[in-house]
Amino acid sequence: MRFQFKDLLPICIVSIGIFLFVIDLFIINVSLPTIQHSLQLSNSSSQWIIILYIIGYASLLINAGKAGDYFGKKKLYLLGMAGFTFASLLCGISDNIYVLLSGRFLQGISSGLMVPQGIALITVLFDNQEQRSRAMGIYGSIAGIASVLGQLLGGILPDQSWLDESWRLIFLINIPIGIIALFTAFRYVPNDRINSTSHISPIPMITLFILLLGLIYPLIMGPELAWPIWCILIFGTALILIILFLIKQRSQYRSGQESLINFALFKKRIFNLGIAAAFAYYMVQDAYFIINSNYLQNDKGYTPTMTGIAFVYQGIGYVLASLIVGKFIQRNGKFIVLIGLGTMIIGLLFHFLVLNKVDVRQDHVHMLFFFYGLGCGSVLPSLMTLALKDIRKEHIGVASAVYLTIQQLAICLGIVFVVGLFLHDDKGAFLNLKHITAAYGKATLLSVLLLIAVVFFIAFLPRPKKNRNSDLLDCSILEDHVERQT
Repeated sequence: MRFQFKDLLPICIVSIGIFLFVIDLFIINVSLPTIQHSLQLSNSSSQWIIILYIIGYASLLINAGKAGDYFGKKKLYLLGMAGFTFASLLCGISDNIYVLLSGRFLQGISSGLMVPQGIALITVLFDNQEQRSRAMGIYGSIAGIASVLGQLLGGILPDQSWLDESWRLIFLINIPIGIIALFTAFRYVPNDRINSTSHISPIPMITLFILLLGLIYPLIMGPELAWPIWCILIFGTALILIILFLIKQRSQYRSGQESLINFALFKKRIFNLGIAAAFAYYMVQDAYFIINSNYLQNDKGYTPTMTGIAFVYQGIGYVLASLIVGKFIQRNGKFIVLIGLGTMIIGLLFHFLVLNKVDVRQDHVHMLFFFYGLGCGSVLPSLMTLALKDIRKEHIGVASAVYLTIQQLAICLGIVFVVGLFLHDDKGAFLNLKHITAAYGKATLLSVLLLIAVVFFIAFLPRPKKNRNSDLLDCSILEDHVERQT
């Protein structure tokens, strides 16, 4: 069943939300060294540029669905798009780190509003299952294009010579896109029904956000400040308060009160192993882009454009692998993930060989990134499916929200530990590799160890019991839900 233009237009409009979120997630990876040099930022400040964006987004994920029901999906989508557009302007004109960080945090919060509502609006627009699946396919394709385009533009735009501090273009290009999205969404996306009986609990969500920020702040600032006593005290206090918060939430859940997390999910062995695997994996995923982009530009003489083009090959490998393995995931998902993880580990080890030269050939880097992308494309599409495969239908929404929140937290901790190790370690030679710095070598080795941990968790995943009459989520529903969430 093909779409007519009147059906295709709303899909493209609500997909602009995920397009802007993804493109700004990836565009910063390649352009970060240029921004750091232009604004004379410390290493910890450059980490905050990424982390505040992710935390702002993650802080709204768990309650995003309920908020859309209560206030209206279209209203929140428009509010998120307006906020993202304004925040992009704030980032583009910033002349100091505080304005830039404020803009990035507001970008993240705005994304947390518009991305989940964009997904939900597609389910409202199409009652027909076939049309909805096609719409989700278009939505996912736009997100995939944004990830590749983001890395390419992150290299090309900061290299423009016709404008001083041309890195600002990576934010300013969002403004016309956001304005067009606002007007077209207001005009062509139909209004949805509001459910005023939905219950929203903002206090636990805000509390958890503050506690996580208290946990991450000393981990970022500590290495740069030689770990003063106040950093250690803040970290210890935040850790204790997070434990107490989770204990209280669990007590509320057991007594039947409203709680932020459904703790029944953690009784599932498959879910626990899947969450652990995703946590270790996502600590590597985004850190890889930041480390290699920084290393190529600062240590190997690559320009931002050369770096952006190199990462396009990683994106091509990812897309190609995801298309190939998509047909086999349901029957052989565990086996495919293990092969993909093996490919990624081998790829990271080959980084030592290829980059251990004074002048690194571009075609060698392109082949290296393409090979690593093949591994990523074999792993990433399957992780969420494996983690949620044993979850009952009525719990799938909450389970996916928990999964995606932990995913974002893992990305933050990957920037804290893996990227932090790269930024703050010494620049001497790594082992006997004369042209690999110790900082890069240790960070890459830590990534290898984390991927080995993912192998361990995936290998111990049990096979789900086959029961045709079971009310467990069947594969077709799971695939549709995973597409809508990611």
